[in-house]
Amino acid sequence: MTIGYPLKVTATFKCNDQTLKRMWTLGCRRIQHAAAQICYNTPYHEQLQYTGDTRIQGLTALYLSGEDRLMKKAILDFYHSRSAKQLTNGAPPANYVKIIPTFSLFWISMIYDYWMHKKDDDFMIQFLPTIQGILDWYDRQLKGDQEMIGAMKWWNIIDFNRFNGWGKSPDPESASSAIVSLQYAYTLKQAAKLFTAFGNPDRGKRYVNLAEKINDDIMKLCFNDEKALMADTPEKTTYSQLANIWAILSGAVEDKKAKKVMIHSLYDKSIAQATFFYKSYLTQALKKTGLQDQYYSQLKPWERTLDPELKTVTERIEPEYPERNEWSAQPGYDFLATICGITSVAPAFKRVQIQPAIGSLMEVEGTMSHPEGPIIVKYRRIGKTGIRAEIDIPESLQGDFVWDGKMFLLRGGKQTIECSAVRELMHEY
Repeated sequence: MTIGYPLKVTATFKCNDQTLKRMWTLGCRRIQHAAAQICYNTPYHEQLQYTGDTRIQGLTALYLSGEDRLMKKAILDFYHSRSAKQLTNGAPPANYVKIIPTFSLFWISMIYDYWMHKKDDDFMIQFLPTIQGILDWYDRQLKGDQEMIGAMKWWNIIDFNRFNGWGKSPDPESASSAIVSLQYAYTLKQAAKLFTAFGNPDRGKRYVNLAEKINDDIMKLCFNDEKALMADTPEKTTYSQLANIWAILSGAVEDKKAKKVMIHSLYDKSIAQATFFYKSYLTQALKKTGLQDQYYSQLKPWERTLDPELKTVTERIEPEYPERNEWSAQPGYDFLATICGITSVAPAFKRVQIQPAIGSLMEVEGTMSHPEGPIIVKYRRIGKTGIRAEIDIPESLQGDFVWDGKMFLLRGGKQTIECSAVRELMHEY
């Protein structure tokens, strides 16, 4: 007997790669196993709701089912768990307080995600004072003349099985952390959009200015021009994909430099690699640097998780580690958001951008729920660089289709776009 939340998967995904089709099927099952009264990080073991895990689960459930009630409840659970210092409990409903400072930043990002996909202003407004409290607490952690996060109390987790057995940042008690500082800058920019949208543009501007100051100082202190990589600390003794992911996502590096950093992060195996937990942010960085077609080739580690007896996915990439975590099943989200390329680019999903990243796939189909109705896409490769895209979006929705640096306006209804070396056509029905 299986007991859980009745999460109904309404999204679909098909392609010419049988391995991806199996990943999709098992990923749908795994996200259902992880849903009950809470979003379990490990339904067969720890049964807690960790903020970093839940952000990815929330987006996955939203894309696979259109379901937002568990995401809203999770946001409220973390909100009600906050301490006197405004930081949230990192793993409610634990019977003790487990403060994980970086997870309070992920909670803010969860609220930003919800705002970008759902119209629910009354729900959003109640969290603004706590968001401000968390960011003010981080402001007090900035160390010295440079705007960098110094030593913090509690469990300073970054990524599991990286840097040490418990995933903490390098020398968290003594060194400034580029990873945490850049995540703070990233979150400040998200919070700036929230405060501006809800009537406080001055605070929004202040957060943007602080984020840019943090980015500038970290570039001066931690960026290695010779390696084209961001170091983990100003001492520049260790490097990781994580520091460089946040350098890209926070805007510390941009344009051609960001693309160069992304390429070095992908292929320099001497630096610490992201685990499954951080693969979601690696994918975001790929998309931001225009390298989203690399996503398909990054799916290799998930192939070892396709054991039909494995009800969930290993937490870490090393196959001998027995722990299970549900954020490891996040390809279900990225098959729609990255391969199919369907993303919200305006609050409440009022505008869609469709930028497929099909890699070497020849045929792809996908369907997902939107507040106004289903979004349906079907792609077929034309030659080496071309595509035929059949797109059907709700009548009230507008957006853009992006392929090979070219942008086409999308209107509600059915339309076909063909891009190849010799022609570009768009048909509306």
